Amino acid sequence: METASSFLASGDNVFKFLLTMCIGTILFNIVYPTDKIRELEIRRSELNYKLDIINNDSRKLFEEVKKLKRIEDNLADKAVSYPAGFMKKVESFDLKYELLTKKDYEIKHLRKLIAISEDELEFYSGFRFWSYYPSMVIGLLSLIFWIKFYVKSLEKEEH
Repeated sequence: METASSFLASGDNVFKFLLTMCIGTILFNIVYPTDKIRELEIRRSELNYKLDIINNDSRKLFEEVKKLKRIEDNLADKAVSYPAGFMKKVESFDLKYELLTKKDYEIKHLRKLIAISEDELEFYSGFRFWSYYPSMVIGLLSLIFWIKFYVKSLEKEEH
């Protein structure tokens, strides 16, 4: 069993260790950030889908509220009696306006969640770049130095 000092004294072991660690880091950087990026893109896509649906519902509701408001304003000017069903429809204006306000809050919330997802995507993309490429460089240098060290040790054994 080798001690730490003999491990460090042997350049062969140090370069093998560095190369092994870099290969592990490269594999980690291929799997983990890529998986997180895929997961976040799916989440962002689902949030955008929900946002589109709520925007569409909100647009329809807004048009309905505008019509009801116009009708309500016209009714206030005229003192005519209308059927009860018609009046209930006009009275639903407040409920629809409340619903429209809730939809507006949902839209704002979804936009914040989408912004958070985009920030996370940016982070993992940067993480992948800043950890993958240095690992590649260190791994290649370790391989080159290990090969040089191995060739020199073979030349010493031959002489």
